[in-house]
Amino acid sequence: MAKRFTNEEIDLLSKSPYVKNIRQNRLTFTYEFRCILYDEWIKQPSTSQIRSVLKSYGFDCSMLGKDVIKKINGTFKRYGHPTNGKNKVSRKHDSIEKYDNESLIDSGIFVKTGSIIRFSSEFTDKAYKEYPSVSIEAQLESYGLDPEKVGYHRIYRLKQKLENQGKPKEKICADAVDKYTGHPYVQRCTSNHFTLKKQFYDESLMFIGYPVDEILGIFEIDGSDLPIRVRNKIKKQLISWNDDPDDMMIECDQEFRCRVQYNRMRALEKLSMIHFDTIRKCLPSLSPEQKKALCIWIRDLPHDRYDYSIRSILKRVGISKSSYYSILSNENYGMKERQDEIDFEYIRKVMDYKGFRKGTRTIYMMLPDICGVHFGRNKILRLMRKYNCICAIRRERTELKTNREILKNNRKPNLLKRGFRLARPGEILLTDVSYLKYGLNRTEYLSCIKDAVSGRVVSHITSSGNDLNLVMDTIDTLDPSEDAIFHSDQGSLYLNDFFQNRIKKLGYRQSMSRRGNCWDNASQESFFGHMKDECDLSGCSTPEEVKEMIDNYVYYYNNERPQWTRNKMTPAEYEDYLNSLSDNEYSEYLQNEQEKYDKMMKKAREKALKRAVELGALTEEDMELYGSGKKEEQASADRGAETCT
Repeated sequence: MAKRFTNEEIDLLSKSPYVKNIRQNRLTFTYEFRCILYDEWIKQPSTSQIRSVLKSYGFDCSMLGKDVIKKINGTFKRYGHPTNGKNKVSRKHDSIEKYDNESLIDSGIFVKTGSIIRFSSEFTDKAYKEYPSVSIEAQLESYGLDPEKVGYHRIYRLKQKLENQGKPKEKICADAVDKYTGHPYVQRCTSNHFTLKKQFYDESLMFIGYPVDEILGIFEIDGSDLPIRVRNKIKKQLISWNDDPDDMMIECDQEFRCRVQYNRMRALEKLSMIHFDTIRKCLPSLSPEQKKALCIWIRDLPHDRYDYSIRSILKRVGISKSSYYSILSNENYGMKERQDEIDFEYIRKVMDYKGFRKGTRTIYMMLPDICGVHFGRNKILRLMRKYNCICAIRRERTELKTNREILKNNRKPNLLKRGFRLARPGEILLTDVSYLKYGLNRTEYLSCIKDAVSGRVVSHITSSGNDLNLVMDTIDTLDPSEDAIFHSDQGSLYLNDFFQNRIKKLGYRQSMSRRGNCWDNASQESFFGHMKDECDLSGCSTPEEVKEMIDNYVYYYNNERPQWTRNKMTPAEYEDYLNSLSDNEYSEYLQNEQEKYDKMMKKAREKALKRAVELGALTEEDMELYGSGKKEEQASADRGAETCT
């Protein structure tokens, strides 16, 4: 369907000085601009050349449409010169005819023949003597005429006439006439005329990208024997050739036919090599499947002639020999990329589950339940990196900053000493308060109580204020206990008399971390860290929305999120598992946990001693004594001696 211009496009294009007439279904450029287009097009006959010229003169090619550009290109190919257009505009509206014709004739340099006004022979002879040192426009101005009113098309044709005059028409020499008279592909050859048969153009059409001399050489015609005008004419005819090929064979001897076929074969191989160079440029953008298809195509080519060997083709294409044979021998080549895409879809499904952020360990544990597949952590990490889907990494907090007032009289000893797992579920409770940032710099506070053994969140409360009511409301949900440990940091809320009396009334023994040591309450801090990594509160705008998201996450954390250090079970499942153990089985469990605890404490002790040496508090000899236990014996003896004295 032809391009139809809108009213807005018509208004915009009508303002261009290069547009002669514009309607909804037709656009006509001025003859002057068509001549400019043709002069640039003849340098490189193609639609892309026309587009570049149109862009340089301020036209939007997408607005004009591809049909307009193709029509211009087809007209130039068909006629070999710019036409006056097919838009039937009345002569009275033509800008050329707006000038007084009688005034042009009265100037003495124009004559009227019928209805056509041309330059007089006298002016043409005078212009020939002075051109190109004096331009035609300057000569017209010397007669008092405006070149724009005379018409660009008249001036353009006069220039073409003057440029062709004085150049003697080159003729075909007599030897060439004798040589090509009777040639199987030459229809006529005289000193002035050289015409080729239809079969020549049919068989040469595939070599249209070659220079005309090489095309003629395929059919044993020497291009140097023909004038440039003849070769240009052959090239133009070949470009515009669109006749249907026939099966009529050229009558010639067998030897000549073999030579032509040989030349055609060599030309085709050269053309193939050009195509190989094109393939080399786009090789980096090919998919694995396309690379394998390319290697199969190269393998199936005939390689027993000339420079058509596999080695030369691979060199042209840019594929190494080892890669070529590796691709052909690997039946599964190209399938890895597709398989990675399929596997990542499983990972993406787990990552999007419930909307909480997840790391590789969580994805590893949840994959079998959600998707029914199992991937290693290394593969999960590789695919997440490949598709740029790495979750946020929590930064290690070097110190716990607090500004709360410490009441020394209410400070409690550290009864837990990081033995988070050395008990039964419900015997060790951890608590802390953390801030929640949401919306536009708004803050909500979360008070949480967690079972240290099973990891289950026992109670949680969100509030807009970090006050005593927050922690009191949190412990109101607790059941009374006997001799259970209630562990917290040394925050002012937990040092409050009312809070401590309530804990004592519930039957819990209160324990506190050392000042400024977050590791003593590491299990509770770990929960807050995972929650802030996996829970995106930026989309919340009200405290109610924050509370709803925290409630959903706590349920997800307790019942659906498996934990790596708890046999890949959820906290609720792990608590049921521990409660189901017999006394003997639980004793064995506590023994294993005690061994882990001893190793952890030994490692922490060694790290502390090494840090003390780095700070200069201990020497290397002191560290060796502490490591062997002799330093402690000596320190005990010194303390005993001091007591005696």
